[in-house]
Amino acid sequence: MQTKKDYTREEIVMTAKREFLKNGFAKASMREIAKRSGIGLSNIYNYFKSKDEIFRCIVAPLILKMKEMLLEHHNVKYHEQFLKYASGESDEMMTEHVQSYMELISHYRDELELILFKAQGSSLENFIDDYTEMCTKQVLIFMDSFSKKYPSYGTVKSSFSYHVHTVWMFGFMSEIIKHKLSPKEIENAIEDYIHFEYIGWRKLLMPTQSLPKGSRRLNISEYVSGLLPPSPPQGGVDTFFKSKKAPSSPPRGELFR
Repeated sequence: MQTKKDYTREEIVMTAKREFLKNGFAKASMREIAKRSGIGLSNIYNYFKSKDEIFRCIVAPLILKMKEMLLEHHNVKYHEQFLKYASGESDEMMTEHVQSYMELISHYRDELELILFKAQGSSLENFIDDYTEMCTKQVLIFMDSFSKKYPSYGTVKSSFSYHVHTVWMFGFMSEIIKHKLSPKEIENAIEDYIHFEYIGWRKLLMPTQSLPKGSRRLNISEYVSGLLPPSPPQGGVDTFFKSKKAPSSPPRGELFR
């Protein structure tokens, strides 16, 4: 049975959540929260020490879920499942991750909006950066362990790739929240994102002996060196680009072939 104290605390949290979503943490006012909740300002401080504590309370379930997903998706106990994915034997892992992302966005849409767009000024304003670093470290542990256990499979050359992957994930979720997609549109977008991402990782992890005869893994440094001059010409980069003629337009019909 809910007591009056529980009800009061819940009312403060729900009112504060609406205030944070409307104005962001920095511009939200404890006085306005008190006014809109019908609870005296001094009484609110009997439940929460500060505005920051209320904000943390609101997004706590989201943060807990995200940490659970991180450990679950990159747990060294699941090497065998990851191997089946990497070898192309099973897409079960992709399906599970689509469901995980769908549940996260469906259940914590408001909390995601707060942590992604409205946290400036709070103690969690750098949470996304902190989580990205934590995720990168966890993935490195997982992949290092996987590589030692299955040395015939490919590896990612730069640990920074894992960092960029996590940044991309938050960028993807930010766009979904920002554009207020319908549940079906969200599901379709997540499926596209997961498949696009995982097919790329599967290619990177392909055993060397599985590559087509006569082919080898792309050497990015060779590719980049073919695009840029050995050294900038006199006058700097601006001079270089000004000296280049714009490429002629492709014949009609050739652009998208």
